[in-house]
Amino acid sequence: MVSRQAASPGLEGVVLTSTRLSRIDGDAGQLQYVGYDIHELARQASFEEICLLLWHGELPSASELADFREQLAKQRQLSAEELALVDSIPLSGHGMDALRTLTSGLALLDPHADELSLDAAERVGTRLLAKLPVLIAAWDRRRRGQPMVPADPELGQAANMLGMIHGQQPTPAAAQALTAYLVLLAEHGLNASTFAARVAISAQADVYAALTAATAVLKGVLHGGANQKAMEAFLAIGTPAQAGPYIEALLQRRGRLMGVGHRIYKVEDPRVQQLREHVEALAHEQTQSSHTVADAVAQVVAQHPYFVERQLNPNVEFYSAPLLYQLGLPLDLFTVAFALSRIAGWVGHIREQISENRIIRPKATYSGPADRAVIPIEQRAEVSPASRY
Repeated sequence: MVSRQAASPGLEGVVLTSTRLSRIDGDAGQLQYVGYDIHELARQASFEEICLLLWHGELPSASELADFREQLAKQRQLSAEELALVDSIPLSGHGMDALRTLTSGLALLDPHADELSLDAAERVGTRLLAKLPVLIAAWDRRRRGQPMVPADPELGQAANMLGMIHGQQPTPAAAQALTAYLVLLAEHGLNASTFAARVAISAQADVYAALTAATAVLKGVLHGGANQKAMEAFLAIGTPAQAGPYIEALLQRRGRLMGVGHRIYKVEDPRVQQLREHVEALAHEQTQSSHTVADAVAQVVAQHPYFVERQLNPNVEFYSAPLLYQLGLPLDLFTVAFALSRIAGWVGHIREQISENRIIRPKATYSGPADRAVIPIEQRAEVSPASRY
C-alpha cells in the first residue's frame, strides 16, 4: 500500500524559506522592500538605489550610488564579441526569446561564469543590468531596420533604456515613469520566476543559468507575460464604452481578463496606485489616451459581481500595460522591461540562496497505477488517445 501525503497544488501555502528582501501583506495591500514602503521608494528612490538595497540590505550613500552608476556606465560599453550576439540571433520571434538568448550568450563570453559566490552574483547582476538593455534595444532597432544607438554615460538606467530604443533622449516625465516602473517591479517575494532562479542556484548552476531560467518562466502569460496580454485586450476593446460588453462576452466564453487578480492580493495591488499616477502624467504630454480604456475596465471590475465575489482586482500588470504603451515600447518588449527590472530581485534571492544553500527538492505524491507486470509487446493492445496522459 502506497502512503499518500496531502499535496498542495501550486505549492500554495507552503513556506519554503525566509527572505529579508520583501514583505507582502495581501489582505492589507501592502508591499515593502527590506522594511521600506513601496510608495516611498517609488517616489524618492532611483532604480539603481533599489538594486543596492536588495543586494546589500541598505539604501546606498551618495558615494556608493555614484560608484555603482559608474560601474553600470562602463559595462554598457560593449565589446565586438558582445555586439556580435545581436547579429547572431534571428530577428523573428518574441522579445523575451531574444532576451533569454542574449543572457545565455553573455555567459559564453564570461571566463568566470561558473563562479558561485555573493560577489560573483553581484558582478553578474551588474553586468546583465548594464548590457542587456543595450543589446535588446540594438536587436529591436535592427529588426526595424534602424541603426543601434549607444548608451549615454550621463543617463541612468531608465533614460538609457528609452533613449536606446527610440533614438532620442526621453522627456523627464517618461524617464520618471519608467524609473518608477523599474522600482515597483524589482522584487516581489517567492513568485514563479524567482522560485526558478533559486531552484537553479540551489543545484549549483551558475548565476547566468539561474537568470536564464527566471527569464524563461517570466515569459508565461500567468506571470510577466500578462502585461502584453492586458494591453492586447485594451486595444481590442478600443473605446471606454466597449469595456462592459467586452468583459461580459469574455466571461460568457469563460475567458480570462489579463491584469486582474493575484495569488496574494485580495485587494488592489499596492503598485497600481503609483503606475496609475504615472500613466495619467504621461497622458498630459501625449496625444494618445490608451489609459482611458484601462480606467473603464477597472471601473467595470470594481462593480461586477463576478470580480467582487472572487476578490479579483487590478494587479501590477494592469496599469503596466498602458504605461509601457505610452512609453512607446513594442508589445513584445513589455515583459522584457519587467525582466530588466526583476533582475535586481532575482540577484537578491540568488545571493540569499547561496548564503544558506540546500538543494530545493519537493516531493510529489504518486497517483499512478498500482504494481503491474510488463506484457510482451505482441500481446499489448493499442492505447487510445483518450486514455493517454
